Amino acid sequence: MDETTSTVGSFLNGRDTISTKDAKIYVTINGKIIPMIDVTKVTAKLEKNKEDVQTLGSHWKHKKTTSVEGTGTLGGYVISSNWLKYALPYIQGGKDLYFEITLSIEDKTSRAGKQTIHLGEVNLDDIPIADFEADDGVMEWESDFTFESLELISAFKGFDL
Repeated sequence: MDETTSTVGSFLNGRDTISTKDAKIYVTINGKIIPMIDVTKVTAKLEKNKEDVQTLGSHWKHKKTTSVEGTGTLGGYVISSNWLKYALPYIQGGKDLYFEITLSIEDKTSRAGKQTIHLGEVNLDDIPIADFEADDGVMEWESDFTFESLELISAFKGFDL
């Protein structure tokens, strides 16, 4: 295998895409690791803050990255009152809830391997309380969040730039 050939081959094979059904999500709150079996959606990204840099001799408006912000969305089925229980101390004058999320995904059919990511200092923007509708649905919740640390514990091995 030469340097230009990746683990997944020289062209994308459908089997090497990764099924999101194979994701596992855990939160760690006060040292307790909780599998998030009720979660149906998680997104996380780094948003870069860029400042304008204008120079003489160039018509281009250049950009300089000055900071990053971790943001995401977490959502799922309402099957417990845990998030509300964790929110009560703050609204009663106590401390706010910060926790950790570990995201892991490995599709055994794909040759890309496994990826595990750790998000720290996670803080929800919203706390689910109720979601009632007169239809045939089930109770669901969704909240945006921020995080202030990121660690790539294990990376996909499928394709390196």
